[in-house]
Amino acid sequence: MWARVKTETKKGKRKWRVGDFLAAERCSPAVLDFLRTTYIGRAAPPVEENWDSNEEEEQRAAAMAGVMGEEEESAE
Repeated sequence: MWARVKTETKKGKRKWRVGDFLAAERCSPAVLDFLRTTYIGRAAPPVEENWDSNEEEEQRAAAMAGVMGEEEESAE
């Protein structure tokens, strides 16, 4: 990024103040490419939720063990 900025503006990394650097239109393509290729500033992917409640897990475990709950017995 800095090599590209220096090529475009003839100013090296140490010659820029942050606000001036980010406001300079000639620097925008280099900054945007840097952000795109490094993934800096991107939101983290959403955390995958576990849709199984504890009750469902208990029912599944009971079914695998051959034990039926009260609701299942009355349904038969």
